[in-house]
Amino acid sequence: MSAFSLRRQLLAAKGTATTAVPSEPSSSASSPAPKSPVSASAALPAGRRSARKQASLNAPSPQPSPSPGGREATAIAQESPAKKPGSGASLITGDNGLPLAPVQQFSTFRPNKQNARKLAGGILQLRLSTSERFLVLGSFGIRVVSGEVTIAGATLNKTDNIIWAHAAHCHAIPVLRCSEDTKIELHPHPRAIELRRLERLSPMFRSLWNEPAKPGTGAKSELASTFQIIGTAADAPKKAVIQDLVSHPAWNKKLAELVAKGGSKAPVVFLCGPKSSGKSTFGRILANRLLTSPSQRAKRPAVAILDLDPGQPEFSPAGTMSLVHVKTPNLSPSFTHAVPETTDASVIRCHATASISPAADPEHYVECAQDLFHHYQQSALRNRPLIINTPGWILGTGLDLLTELISKLAPTDVIYMSEDGPTESVEGLRSATRTNFTTLPSQQTEFTSRTAAHLRSMQTMSYFHSIRARTGQVAWNPASLTSVPPLQVQYAGENPGFLAILSYESQPPANLLAEAINGSVLALVEIEDGKALRFLPEVDFKGFGDVSVDRETTMDVDDKPAATATGPYVLRSPEGIPFISNPTSQTLDPRYSQTLGLVLLRGIDVAKKSLQLLTPISLHGIEESHKAGRQLVLVHGRFDTPGWAYTEDSYSRTYSETAVDEQETEITEEDTDNDDSEAEPEDLGMAGDVAETPWVEVLRGNEKRPVGSRVWRVRRDLGKGGPGGD
Repeated sequence: MSAFSLRRQLLAAKGTATTAVPSEPSSSASSPAPKSPVSASAALPAGRRSARKQASLNAPSPQPSPSPGGREATAIAQESPAKKPGSGASLITGDNGLPLAPVQQFSTFRPNKQNARKLAGGILQLRLSTSERFLVLGSFGIRVVSGEVTIAGATLNKTDNIIWAHAAHCHAIPVLRCSEDTKIELHPHPRAIELRRLERLSPMFRSLWNEPAKPGTGAKSELASTFQIIGTAADAPKKAVIQDLVSHPAWNKKLAELVAKGGSKAPVVFLCGPKSSGKSTFGRILANRLLTSPSQRAKRPAVAILDLDPGQPEFSPAGTMSLVHVKTPNLSPSFTHAVPETTDASVIRCHATASISPAADPEHYVECAQDLFHHYQQSALRNRPLIINTPGWILGTGLDLLTELISKLAPTDVIYMSEDGPTESVEGLRSATRTNFTTLPSQQTEFTSRTAAHLRSMQTMSYFHSIRARTGQVAWNPASLTSVPPLQVQYAGENPGFLAILSYESQPPANLLAEAINGSVLALVEIEDGKALRFLPEVDFKGFGDVSVDRETTMDVDDKPAATATGPYVLRSPEGIPFISNPTSQTLDPRYSQTLGLVLLRGIDVAKKSLQLLTPISLHGIEESHKAGRQLVLVHGRFDTPGWAYTEDSYSRTYSETAVDEQETEITEEDTDNDDSEAEPEDLGMAGDVAETPWVEVLRGNEKRPVGSRVWRVRRDLGKGGPGGD
């Protein structure tokens, strides 16, 4: 035998011995082995992973084994048992006994011929055994035939009508549970097709639901597939990360306490805490539990919601605060009921801050909150539970606002949605609370495919595409807004449709007013009394409804705006558009005014002296305001720029099923509240040719905006009138 052959045999024998007999542990072996990240998208089949940023789970790194199926591989499989549904990822093994990929279990219920039956009209009838749970992705209705189920805090039984839900995977999906043998029916949602067709107008609405029906199968097949039962992560649509809605045990304890209290005296619950801590989720679960509690079922169920978060409101578009009467459980994300159905909820009173943050005018923010709370006390809901939701601004001026609201509204319970401080905020809120103060653990969304800017744009877009049927239900018009005939509102002549434009913050010069408001979102505010214009001492408040305004006078760019003898506060732009001079950026008094809704100024017809407005506001409400002799004012402020409206037509022309299938969904782990409100939330590269689209500029590759082209905003001096103020 040659020396080379002998050496090769010795090396092979040494390698075998080293593999078969583990080496002695070193002195550092007692410390736990480092964990390596395992992609959560590995639970999905190939081709179903996020192409950009993938979610990650921590799993122990398996040690090398001498051969497939060896003792070490068996030990690894035994030490990693499958987790319970909804608790995380479980390991599945291949033929060799090695773990293949973590698969997250969501449901214990699996449909089969014995427990599931399809009925006419796409209805799916299910028989559930005790303690079974499952997720439903998509749009559907729930009707309980026998037994009882719970979903998102709501307890449903056979006495309830069909409860409708939209479950999109950009939010945590509510879990259906039963505590006894139950029979339920899942109905296709009649409005699902219209809502999903908004994806043709914006990529923000794409890849949110269950897999659609195959193209060309017709509307009936499309309607029958509006929902899908999700058993494991492998059942989810491609490129989707599924999260089930989980209520922390500490949450459940506090919820039970508040529901028990609601049976005797109506609680007023004040929710506060950091951004993305679960305030809205906790409030929604609490409202659902209160609505379906035995004490509420004994009478007509009702819960009042005082939504004081203008950045992420639940039942109104961004930039507004509202008092809402909720009648049925809320099982859908906010962008599906920006205009609430009258059968489910109704807005009692609304105010526009014209900004997504109370920092724009803290004093006006507190005044609006006080007025809404006053109307709750004077309404028929004063003996019903009230849930107050607040923004996630808990430091500095934000903390001062929260403590002031607590002292003035005097809630029965203050709940701070975090156990991690900051100490300054917790102690400040605790000292301001005269009753019960509770801290609860926060539940942040681990992964999200939509940022706060996306969700606000989706909610505003859904708002302007909403149409109200005669039955009171809300549907969506999937056509681009450029194809919708606008309302022609006269701003000059014998019978103008509104009094004037009022700017809350930056005051554009008269010659730039038309450019500043054209293509923007405005609030339509009803002046109930002339005292609303508190910053105009010249106004004849008593006869405000009959005040005449100069409707013919125009002005040159270089001349001083003309005024009239009876209305010196109403000036005119060169186009003849009336506006109220407001050099100190004052706001309307919320005690004598209310917001009817938002309008989108599509264009200005100078020849006809009219504004072209798009709005879901009921014309009946506007007519009633005119009949009562009340004036209407269009408020211009810092609403988000409706960039989605400028590109709808381009997206609609370039839409195709292939583009939707190939679109990548970006999964992020960022705080959905902490983003730039001015960032464009859409990829204009998918919009095709937008060269002729006004207000749209596409930058490709390394192109950048020219220096000085960024929009400048004039901020109010928040310290005005205080120490050091003029």
